[in-house]
Amino acid sequence: MKLFTKFFDKGAFIASYKNDMMIEVQIQQRGLVVSFSVLIVTHGREELLMKCLDSLKPRVENWQLIILANGKDLTPELKAKAESLTSHFTHLQSDIQLTPGKARNLAMESVAGEWIYFLDDDAFVLPGYWEILEPLLWDTKIDVLGGPDSPANGMSALSLSLALTLSSPFCTGATFSRHKSFGKKLQHADEEKLTSANLWVRTSALDNVKFPEDFIRAEETVFLQKLKKNGKGLFYHPKLKVAHFRRSQFKQLFRPTFYAGFYRSRLMKEKLRKGNEAFWLPSFFVLLHLFIFIDPTIFWYLVRMYLGIIVFVSMGLAMKVNRFTLFPIITFLHWFVVFMYGIGFLAERIKRVKS
Repeated sequence: MKLFTKFFDKGAFIASYKNDMMIEVQIQQRGLVVSFSVLIVTHGREELLMKCLDSLKPRVENWQLIILANGKDLTPELKAKAESLTSHFTHLQSDIQLTPGKARNLAMESVAGEWIYFLDDDAFVLPGYWEILEPLLWDTKIDVLGGPDSPANGMSALSLSLALTLSSPFCTGATFSRHKSFGKKLQHADEEKLTSANLWVRTSALDNVKFPEDFIRAEETVFLQKLKKNGKGLFYHPKLKVAHFRRSQFKQLFRPTFYAGFYRSRLMKEKLRKGNEAFWLPSFFVLLHLFIFIDPTIFWYLVRMYLGIIVFVSMGLAMKVNRFTLFPIITFLHWFVVFMYGIGFLAERIKRVKS
């Protein structure tokens, strides 16, 4: 009986092993057939774009690369690099700088693949990415797929501090998982988890859904909310990561952060989804600063309470990358991002009332 049991267990193990091998072979074979189009919109960031292109090493040969030079043409070196990656290179150019949504919509007209991969020109794919991706592209329940971005190596102290700050829920709220791996496995998602810096969309799932062309920021949020409303399957995989370079000068942070709040407020007017109340919090944070004129005692009490939390969080973030000296910058950026976002949010509301 023991001999029979061992024989049975061994036979089951062999059968299971063969089945796993067959599935692996099927995935690899499918990977040779699936087609996709990598879509990159760029504007004068030659060095970063070259790093981005260097990272495009899919395990298939039949893929399309679309680069739209938005207001400034590609250098000969970049064109040569793109042409060396794939025989299906589409080079588009706009003489004037288009809004992000309009640029992507224009580039999408040239898509030939079953999937579109939206990739920012200042991001690059990390090792192991394609191995995780390939079987997911064949999952019929997935129409939209994305993952987080992570800090790129070699960034300045400010850039790294910004990347770490954006990964904090005390700064970006529910959208922190765009910048930090959340969970361990594939999971359902919405626009709060997905970012256009690293986004896959099944071409057949578009159903004429396009990016809004009058948004300067948050255009991908509108795009994803429309797909979600149409019943498409949005998913997030925490290991599907790209490295993302962040702005290196403080003055470059004002407009993007302000517009992020401004266009989030404008998006909420569309009422594409419920549960947006949390995005009011930064505007309340701004209004709390008025206590310095109403009751300074209450104001400084709130400041101490806020700093007590943020300083502790910032220390933890700095220690994770072994750069403890960054925590003062991370602490300040927590305040700055939330404050400027709130200013932008309130500015749109005020503009709406006046009009």
